[in-house]
Parts: sequence; C-alpha cells; structure tokens
Amino acid sequence: MAREVPTPIRAQVAALREQIRDADHRYYVLDDPSLSDSQYDEIYRELVALETAWPEVVAADSPTQRVPGVLGEGFQPFQHPSPMVSLDNVTNAEQFHDWVASGDRYLRSEDPRRYSVEPKIDGIGLELIYQDGVLVTAATRGDGLVGEDVTTNARTIRSVPQRLRGPNVPEWIAVRGECYCRKKDFFAFNRAAEEAGERTFANPRNFVGGSLRMLDSTVPASRPIRYFAYALGGVRGATYGSQGELMAALQELGLPTIPEARVLDGADAVAARYIELVEARESVPYEMDGVVIKVDDAALQERMGMRTRSPVWAVAWKFPAQRALTKLNDVDWQVGRTGVVTPRAILEPVFLAGVTVSHATLHNLDELERLQLKIGDEVEIERAGDVIPKVLRALDDQRSGDEREIQIPTTCPACATVLHRDEGKVALRCGNFACPAQIKRHLAHFAGRGALDVRGLGEKQIEQLLREGLVQDAADLFYLEEDALAALDRWGVKSAQNVLAQLEAARTRPLDRFLVGLGIREVGERGGKILARAFGTLAGVQAATKEELLELDEVGEAMADSVLDWFSEPRNQAMLERMRAAGVAPAEVAVAAGGAFEGLTLVLTGKLEELSRDEAKRLVEAQGGRAASSISKRTDLLVAGPGAGSKLKKAEELGIEVVDEAEFLRRAGRV
Repeated sequence: MAREVPTPIRAQVAALREQIRDADHRYYVLDDPSLSDSQYDEIYRELVALETAWPEVVAADSPTQRVPGVLGEGFQPFQHPSPMVSLDNVTNAEQFHDWVASGDRYLRSEDPRRYSVEPKIDGIGLELIYQDGVLVTAATRGDGLVGEDVTTNARTIRSVPQRLRGPNVPEWIAVRGECYCRKKDFFAFNRAAEEAGERTFANPRNFVGGSLRMLDSTVPASRPIRYFAYALGGVRGATYGSQGELMAALQELGLPTIPEARVLDGADAVAARYIELVEARESVPYEMDGVVIKVDDAALQERMGMRTRSPVWAVAWKFPAQRALTKLNDVDWQVGRTGVVTPRAILEPVFLAGVTVSHATLHNLDELERLQLKIGDEVEIERAGDVIPKVLRALDDQRSGDEREIQIPTTCPACATVLHRDEGKVALRCGNFACPAQIKRHLAHFAGRGALDVRGLGEKQIEQLLREGLVQDAADLFYLEEDALAALDRWGVKSAQNVLAQLEAARTRPLDRFLVGLGIREVGERGGKILARAFGTLAGVQAATKEELLELDEVGEAMADSVLDWFSEPRNQAMLERMRAAGVAPAEVAVAAGGAFEGLTLVLTGKLEELSRDEAKRLVEAQGGRAASSISKRTDLLVAGPGAGSKLKKAEELGIEVVDEAEFLRRAGRV
C-alpha cells in the first residue's frame, strides 16, 4: 500500500521542479541564466533526494526523469501524424525572385507580401509530441512518413521541455524542429576526444545524428545537444494565424526558437536578410547552410498548398558552398602536449571561405582509415567556423595510379621514441616526457592565458627559448635571467624586464590556474577549481589519495587516475621541487585556522532551510573543514535536512555522527 505523502513534501517537490524548469527555460530558451551551475546542481540534488525518499511523488515529467533510460534492441518505428516534408531549394537571387513570382497568383489584392525568414540549421529533424502538455513521444524524421522513436534519448536534451509552460497549452501538439550542437561545443568535444585518443566526428550534424541513435542513452545525455522548434505537425486546442504567431506561441510554451528568425515585408527585405546571414555565417553559434523562407500567413499557406514532397509556400535559399577541391600533397604528423600524435593534411593552397587554405585536420588513425586517402589524391575540403579545415573525401575516381600510400609512423616525429596505442583508443601516443614537441606545447600552455598568464611568452618566444637552450621544462622559466633574455633576437632589455616581471607575478598565481597549467590530463579549468578548493594547497593535491579524490563532486575515475599518475611521475616531482626552490608558491585557498570544523570532512544532504547548499559548503570551508559529496569511512559529520535518503542510511550504518541544520549552525557559531 502506497504511503501517504505529507502535503509539505509534495509542495516542496513541486516548488523544486518548477525552479528547475524555470532555470532550464531561462538558460536554453531565453539565453539568460538565472542560476549558477552550482546553484542549479544543488536544487537538482535536493529534488533527487526527495524523490528517492518519497518515490510516490516521482512523475514522468519530473526533471529528474531526463536521466538516461534503457532502450530496446534498435528503435521502434513511429508514423508521423502528417508527413515531414522536404523543401525545394534555390541557389541565387534570380531563382528566389522566380519563386516569389510563382506565388503571386495565390495573392489577393489585400494580402501583404510578408515572409518568415529563419536560418536553415544543419542538424537533425526531430518531432516532439505533447499530450496535455507532457512530452509523450520524440521521433526522428526518417523518410518523412515514418521515423524512429527516440523518446528516451530526447528526454536527456536539456532544451527539450518535458512539460509545456504557460496558460495556453494545447490539448495535443506535434512540434517540429532541429537538434543541433553549437560550434564551440562541437569543437571542444572533438578536441577533448582527440586528446583522449577517442573517436571524433566530421561535423556537428553527424555528431548529433549519431548521438540521437545511440542505444545507450547515457551517450546523448553526456553530449551538448540542443533543440530549436520551428514548425507544427498538428495541433488540437489551439490555432495560429501565421508563422510569426506560431513562433511566439512556441516560445510562450517554453520551447526554444531560432533567435535569428525574422518576419519581413517584401521580397527585397528577404534578399537583404539573406545577405546579412551569409555575412554572419561564421559568427552565428551554430552551423547553418542556408535560409528558410516561408509565406507568413497561415491562410495563404493553406491556399498555396503542397506538392508531393514539398510545400509551395516555403523554399530554402542555400548558402554558397564552403567546400573546395584541391590536391593532397603530403601528410605530416604533429605531437600534442600530452604526447598524442595526429595526422595533418598538407594541401595545394586553395582560397576558401575568405582565407587561403594549405592544411587540414585528419583527426586520427580511424579517420584516415575511413577516408582511404593517398598522397596525390584530389580531395574535397570543408572549412567551418574559425578552425582548421578538414578533409571530407578523396575523389578516388580521379586517381592516375601515381598516388602513394600514407605511411603511419612507428616512432615519434619529434624525438624518435617508439609510439604506442592505448587499448581501446584511436590515438598514437609518444610516452617520452622529454619529447621536444611536447615540451614546447606544454610550456606554451603553462604560460598561456588560461593558466599562469605570462604576457610576452607566446609560442614563438617559447620556441626561441628552447632553441637557445634556456629552458627545458616549466621550472626553467623561473630561473631565466635578464641578460640572457635581452641578448635574444628581437628582445632587448625592456622586453626581458617585462617578461621577468610577469614571471614574478606568476609565482603566486591562484592554485587552480597553476594546476591547469601543469597540463594534467582530464584537469581543465573546472577540475583545477575543484581540486584547489578541496585540498587548499599544492602539497595537499599532491598527497591526495584516490579515495579522497573520488569523494569530490565531479571527479571520476579518469580524473583521479590522471592526477595520481601525474604526481607520481619522478620527472614531474623533480620539476615541482625546482619550482618550489625558485619561490613558486601558488596562492592557497584560505581555510580558517582553529575553525569549528578544522580537519573534519562534512557531507550535506536533504533540504537546508536557512542556507543554500553553496552557502553551507562555504561555511564548512571557512571553519576549516572540507565539504565532500559522498559518505565514506573518512566522513566525520553528516548534516541532514528533511528529505535525507541514502546518505543518512549509510552514515547510520557506518556510525557517523548526524546533526540537523540547527546544530550545524550552532557549531559554526552562526546562532
């Protein structure tokens, strides 16, 4: 028999869900975040704790149900309520004006020539079906008539609302739109995957499409996929008089729409907007390959009707290609700062998207195998965003027979060390810590803006210092002398003094930035802050055990192992010792001496009434303690509020002291 859930618990759960839905709406739809990441995470954890303690309140549309579920073998077919049709294309202004003229016969004298104009996003079509405001089905486009039911995966996409908002929710609505990935998120994902020796993707569209069709829905849940709504597949309980009215209604319902969309009067205004978007192509945060133009008025759309596979009232005006054909002259191999060796195409220079291109990325060995390239091939390349271009394919039907096979190196091109390939990884790796290419890139990273921020020490200057034998590792930077620097070509006394002043300031940069600069795999900006906040000092991080690392929020096996491996390497230990001798002392995280929680590890769980979770953690740290995320035998005190669940049970099993919020505040001297 189900338990009776107390009214205050139900009210608290409802309030938390609304807070999360509102935060998701502001972040993904309005692009106006209302909460910090830590505040959002705290509210989310609080809801999870309550739903764990009171499973009777769990609902299908709860934000917690975005977590990955289990899909069956393959995907079930789903018949769309109406066909998801294609659009006819035009490629120039003359064809566009011909399309406009062909529609004039449907106009009455009083009809305005008004058009909805929106970027054509290069993504994957997805239909969302809501019944009484709750998401019940999500399906890919498929052949336009039948798609694949990917509801479980779609629920993991944060910009897809599980429940519609506002006072005007239709009884039933089928919303159509595009799943996409922002360019910066895609490039960051590929860089991280390449560095880790894992699979990379050719473009954001392939990335999104592959993610949506993964049987393991933890994959799309972990990837930066987003959604824009722009059309209807059907609706009951509402009517919309125009495309512009529909877009406004979708926004009101909590669905993200394309911010660059416009409603314009007349064909000339549309043509001008097309030119604006072509020129803005590089700066828009997502990939777009054209402009979709729709007659705005819904009654006029109905009058104009449909062809077999496309509407008469809409057309796609495609952008000029950002692709070009050129010759693959050679392939060279580059060594990254962590030893990953990657192939790069050397091309016959070609002008593409405003720049002359002579190199393109080939990512890794798997990509080489997929492309089946040969030296001398005619190849098609693509440039997207401000990144190095990539090779799309070889024109193998153009081969003359004089092409040569690409030779995969067995030794490092920079130091001749035998290369290895980690099990299950796609990257070749040089394991020589003294590899000059790794050292150069590591030093540039160490002195870079995201780490110690040593102005005046860019990659060219680092290369010069290495060439002159003035540095061999990061510690050597702190032993540089003015006379030696001033004597370098293009330096002089003033430049030398400026760099030395920057290095002096870098000796006491914050610990989190110092940790980032060390180049530990898996430890980026966020990881550096987590470690610095948890352990306070460089010595504390260096002495951390795997158990202590895994207790921290957001630290998993990969990061913990990377930290332990880096600090256990003798070469790294020697470098740190030389830094200490040179006066390098990263600024410590302040911990109150003699505080109420000095030397203690505390865990917070359940609902706190007086403080937010972040405020409580700061109070723990200000009183000399450490706030951990999970219970272990090393935990000294559990602060448990209403809704505490599994952590409270585990603490009781381990005999750990448990106090409520009032006692916690009393001990901290706050009451």
